[in-house]
Amino acid sequence: MKKKLAAMILTLALAAGVMAPVPAYADGITVEETSMDTATEKSFDTDYTVKWDADKVYWNKVTLDQQGILRIHLNEEDPKSLENYVVAVYSAKGEKIWKIMMDCAGAAADNYVGLAKGTYYVSLKSHYQFRPSTTYRFSFEKNNVCELEANEKKNDATGMKVNTMYTGFMGNSYGGAEEDNDMYAVTLKKGQSYKFICDADSYSEKTTIVKLLGKTTELSSFWPSVKKKDFCVASGDVFIAPYTGTYYAYVRNYYGKQYKYEIGVKKINLKAPTVSVSAGKSSAKVSWSKVNNYRYEVEYATNSKFQGAKKVSVYDQKTSVTIKYLTSKKKYYVRVRSCARTENDNNKKAYSAWSKVKTVTVK
Repeated sequence: MKKKLAAMILTLALAAGVMAPVPAYADGITVEETSMDTATEKSFDTDYTVKWDADKVYWNKVTLDQQGILRIHLNEEDPKSLENYVVAVYSAKGEKIWKIMMDCAGAAADNYVGLAKGTYYVSLKSHYQFRPSTTYRFSFEKNNVCELEANEKKNDATGMKVNTMYTGFMGNSYGGAEEDNDMYAVTLKKGQSYKFICDADSYSEKTTIVKLLGKTTELSSFWPSVKKKDFCVASGDVFIAPYTGTYYAYVRNYYGKQYKYEIGVKKINLKAPTVSVSAGKSSAKVSWSKVNNYRYEVEYATNSKFQGAKKVSVYDQKTSVTIKYLTSKKKYYVRVRSCARTENDNNKKAYSAWSKVKTVTVK
């Protein structure tokens, strides 16, 4: 009886061991000596030391009481200590939301990650067994208008408001790093003029792609277009929104060190200039008030409906033009509008309303 009871207890114990749940995290990381559960809370602006071991992942826990940018700094006591290492950030649920791998693409002592309020786990790992120890620290900067990782897909895009510039940090995809693109979502209004802007501290060897895409436009589409079905414009472009709804700002880098950039969509209200016209011999001089950062279009005709009208484009911030070869004693109708200047005006012109119509009788 005692033997049967002991056997039953042993069987139940083994079953319990088999059935007991084992905490699992992203990438199949399970609870063990170097698991996420071993992470201890780290303070900001405090030095910590890691002795690299290729068989270990070193875990750190950080808590953010507000949205902002987490800086992960690795001191360069020995430049080789920063070769071939991986830094990753996980959510409190163990979901990997950011990762960067540095090797011959260029070791970076500082890595920046935009994060929302909450608890995060940061893992450090070296690919080589015989690496010296490295001192590292975490710093934090409050920022309510920064990218929020993970934001690599449309459904994870960082929300943007019009007329607000956001701070982001772009990594690279070289050597297997996954922080190689960022996505932002912004709602625009049909018929309104906007300017898409993305300014970076430096583009690594000009290997960065920046586009504002429509909600149905494929990420692989990079040809300029303001058509609703394949909307796609570049940084610096001024455009008229073809529909009311969501647009996606897309930033991608496929080589080089991490860098900082500012991104946003600004609303543009084009102003109609004030116009005056004076007659000349077989000519007319048209003058108008200056509207900063725009060029102008002058239209003139011999009828008030401007049927068969001719147009003159004026660049270089000039505020007057003389129209020649007009018919003497003939009455002309003239109006002017401002136009946003872009690098590529093909199908991307944004105009103001026409000015009040002026008339002039040529001498």
